Amino acid sequence: MSTMSFLSEQERLVLELRELYQGHGCMRFPMRRFEEYALYLENKSFLTSEQVLSFTDGNGKLMALKPDVTLSIVKHARRGRECVEKLYYIESVYRASPTDHEFKEIEQIGVEYLGNVDRYATGEVVWLALESLRCCHREYVLDISHMGLTAGLMNECALDGETRRAVFGLISQKNVHELRALLAQKGVSAEMTDRFAGLITLTGTVEEMLEKAAELVVGDEALRAVDELKQLYSDLKALDMSNRIRLDFSIDSDLDYYNGIVFRGYLEGAPRAVLSGGRYDHLMTKMGKDADGFGFALYLDELNSLFMLPRREEIDILARYSPEDDAAKVLAAVKSLRDCGLRVHATCGETPDLFAYRQYRFNGERFVEVE
Repeated sequence: MSTMSFLSEQERLVLELRELYQGHGCMRFPMRRFEEYALYLENKSFLTSEQVLSFTDGNGKLMALKPDVTLSIVKHARRGRECVEKLYYIESVYRASPTDHEFKEIEQIGVEYLGNVDRYATGEVVWLALESLRCCHREYVLDISHMGLTAGLMNECALDGETRRAVFGLISQKNVHELRALLAQKGVSAEMTDRFAGLITLTGTVEEMLEKAAELVVGDEALRAVDELKQLYSDLKALDMSNRIRLDFSIDSDLDYYNGIVFRGYLEGAPRAVLSGGRYDHLMTKMGKDADGFGFALYLDELNSLFMLPRREEIDILARYSPEDDAAKVLAAVKSLRDCGLRVHATCGETPDLFAYRQYRFNGERFVEVE
């Protein structure tokens, strides 16, 4: 019997994803559970939460249980762009819950490409993100945007940093009314305000949305962003995966760290995004790396609701014995079944909530199948 049949749903998924990433030349990146606290203090706005679990080590240095994986990988990456490092990781991060504010251990698996991230590498990362979602569930979709679209419009309006952050927040909420009010307050023309509002309310097929986006945006940066999205869509179409993507120009990320394509992945039955990623050349530059960065993370804890139902093949045999039976003989009988590669649940109590293909009962010497 295959070892795969003994694995839980999550273990099966992780093994399948490892094979997927390794099949594209990704090497596993090993890391410690903690880094120097200064790394996260200097990049608080990159984190989903500013709360970091810290401690002082034996040498008096302030350390932190890592709340993020990408920062650690970038810290230890090569400095140049002479090649592309293809890395994957399976790690836990430690973050405060937004609801009860208690720190939780969150398992992630993800991919990071560092170095010369060209058009092919960009397409491959997004392809791997789509394949990762497919491994999780047959019904999935990837929402894609580009930071250059709204950033280009804001550059044309010469918005300051604080206003830019406020605009991004309203765009992520799709709050057109307050966005118009804020832009009017900042003296942005009605024409440019209409462009912002039109961009975040676009609906339709990907081809239609890209054509309309090209009409709405102005400036070289925004037009380059539209062209890059068109290229990516064309590449995914060649892989017959274009029907799994949507354009959503309200995806929000920090401009101090992210540029280029950003995306979020969703599964049927999961209440929130289970995957997120994007291009973070600005983070690479900030950390002294003359290289590109592009990757994503799949949040395994968000899949728990999808893994709650037991698999029908959870066990092969439900083996019943009585309290009076010789425990040594029961152990030996179970071992003989296990030596045949069978999954056995031996019990003298109530039937557990498991599906068994066969039921056996102990006859004093061995287990025999119940007719």
